[in-house]
Formats: sequence, structure tokens, C-alpha cells
Amino acid sequence: MELSDRCSNPDVPKALIAMLALGHCMAFIDRNLPAVAAPLLKADLGLTDTQLGVLDGPAFVLLYVAGMLATWPLARSRHRFAVLAGCVAAWAAGTIVFAFGHSFMALVGARALTGLGQAAYVPLALTLIVECVATRWRARSIAIFTAGAAVGRSLSMVLGGATLALLARWMPGTGFAHWRLLCVVMAAPNLVLIVALLCRAEPARAMLPSARDVARQMLFTFRARPGLMCAYLCGAGASVLVVQTVGAWAPSVLHREQGLAPATAAWVFGASLLVAAPMGHFIAGILVDKRKQNMPPTVIIAYALLLVIPLLYLIPRATSATMSCGLLALASLVADIAALAALAGLPSMLRASLHDAGLRVFMAFITVTGVALGPFMTGVVSDGLGMGGHGLSLALIRVCVGAATIGIVAALIARTGWRRAAMEAAA
Repeated sequence: MELSDRCSNPDVPKALIAMLALGHCMAFIDRNLPAVAAPLLKADLGLTDTQLGVLDGPAFVLLYVAGMLATWPLARSRHRFAVLAGCVAAWAAGTIVFAFGHSFMALVGARALTGLGQAAYVPLALTLIVECVATRWRARSIAIFTAGAAVGRSLSMVLGGATLALLARWMPGTGFAHWRLLCVVMAAPNLVLIVALLCRAEPARAMLPSARDVARQMLFTFRARPGLMCAYLCGAGASVLVVQTVGAWAPSVLHREQGLAPATAAWVFGASLLVAAPMGHFIAGILVDKRKQNMPPTVIIAYALLLVIPLLYLIPRATSATMSCGLLALASLVADIAALAALAGLPSMLRASLHDAGLRVFMAFITVTGVALGPFMTGVVSDGLGMGGHGLSLALIRVCVGAATIGIVAALIARTGWRRAAMEAAA
């Protein structure tokens, strides 16, 4: 099975996808650490649910979105792997700074640095994949890359929970808080990835149009189809919001409402997500690549979001930690299908010269709506319920069901326009 019909060496795309997916995995390990350590952060620094939501969302997004758009010129560099290595170094530094933060604002600054480091990585990596992988394998190749994020989010829970458990057993009386040690330990493997990226040879690439021409074409595309673009982005943003919100608050739900210890809650949910999340990405990749020609990815988005709603309503009614964890993992799996379908369907709407710029706009939007707003809004709603944290799953329902409903409507609105845009882009 040959993954690429564009690169002279068919082995290049496979190795490239594997390395980029590994980087995506490690990025999400570091990105998700505040969710793993949330109960300890709350106890050690006296943070509220709203502040924890800020660390999971807005603090990370603070420089992420601006950095993603501002680093667009770097995507045109002839040394893209060196740029990727610099991104890894920056987010690793942010994780270390977070470990030594002693105030809420210091933690916010550290999360912003982590976000800035990861800002250029994802769109640049996706552009490399779209360049080198044949169209018929594109969705599945993107699914492998995005599955790296899902695995990273899961490993963050599993390895983070296991590390916290070991620290509690072996170093119960240390003066350095366990969540701080956790951040240092989890940031260290990034050094290996930095070296591997610096040793990677740059693939050949076609001549690029000027940045001014690309910007002009991108603006024309949005002006020509404002309704389609807005509806498509809303469907994608809603899907990511559900994924990120469930992932950010699931360990806290298991801890507060099912009585699991913080380390156990993180480990159990992470282990469940390690299976569920990649499965959701691979299912979505197969569905998008194998779908009928007249069925746009927006239909997959709508059906997946429709299915996630009853799963969310069952979470507060769970009678055991096992049932609650299973429902949370299943909700994440189904929402992942919607999110990946939205991402994989985007390049087909755009001409090849617009792929990198389009992916950056797309990633910036879903980061603001999904990563920043979802966890933060859930924390605000949870505090507002005044149930001492035991209404967290109810807050999860209110935020995620509302987002899913908006996403379903938006995806159905974008259905016809997507077909027309894809036909014109392929012409």
C-alpha cells in the first residue's frame, strides 16, 4: 500500500506522518497536564473551578491563536523541521515554567508560553501531510496525525495518574508539590523529539505563490461563501468544544462524583481514552475516505453530534465509576468522529495554494471556541450551580449539549455548499 503518489520515495510520507504524529502526541501530553493535576492544583493553591477552567482553556489560547496566525510566514521557510523543533522547545519550556509557578498569574503566563510553542506546530505539520499524501489517503493520514493528539491526551492521564500515584507512595513528605514534579518529568522527553526533528531532511516542495496572493485568494474565498464558511467553522468548533470539555473535566467528575482518588481518576479515564479516542479518529478517517461521493463530511459531523447528546445526559445518572468513565470515554469517541470529519473535509473545499492558510484560520477558530470556551464555560457554570463541585456533570451537560445542538444545525446548513466548493476546488 503506497501512501503517496507525489513523493519520489514512498517511504517518506509514512515516516513523516509517524514523526509528526509523535510530536502531536507529546504536545497533548503537556497541554493536558492541568486537567490531570486539577484536584491537586485546587487543593495546593486554592483555585476555583473558574480558575481551573482558565488554565485549561483561555490561558493556553492566550498566545496560541495569535501565534498560529503570526507564524504563517514560517510555514514558507526552507527549514520547516527546524521550525518544528523550535516549537517543541518553546512548549517544553512553558511546561517547566508552569511547574515552578507559585501564583495563578504565573501559571497563566506559563500556559500562554506552552500555547505559543504549539501554535505553529499543528498547521505546519498538517500542511506537510497534505502536501505529501495522495488525496485518496488524506483523511486516514490526517486521522493518524490527529490520533496522536488523542493518544497524547490519554497518555497524559495514564502516565500522569501513575506518576502521581508513585510520587504519593515514594515521596509522601516532599516539600516540592507532586503536581510540580509531574510537570518536570513529563516535559523531559521533548528533548528527544527536538533532536529527531533537527536530524530530519527537508522534503522537496513546489513553488509557492506569494503571501500577498494567498491572502487575497483566502479573503476572496470567504467573501464568496460567507454562509458556508461560517456554518462549517461553527460545526467544527462545536465538535472540538465537546471533545475538549469532556477531556478537561472528566477526571474531576470521576473524583468528585464517583469518589475516585485524583491519581486514580486520571489514570482510569486516560486508559479508557487511550482506546476510545484513537478509535474515533480512525473511524472518522475511514468514513470520510470511503463515503459516497454525494455525501459531504458535514453529514458525518451532524450525525456524530446528534449521537453524543444522549450519552451526555446519562453521565449524571451513572451508578458507578465504571459506568461514568465509560460514558465519558464514549462521548469523547463520538465527538472525536465529528471533529476529525470537519478537519479532514476542509482541504477539499480549498485550492491547493490555500491549504496552509485555510488550516491556520480553521485551527485558530476551533481553538478559541473549543479549547478556550468549553472548559472555561463549564467551570463558570459549575461554580454558578453552587453545589460544591458535585454538579460538575450537570454543568458539562449544559455546555456540551448546547454546543452540539448548534453544531448539528450548522453542519446541515453547510451540507450543500460544501459539495459545490469541493467541485470548484477540484476543477
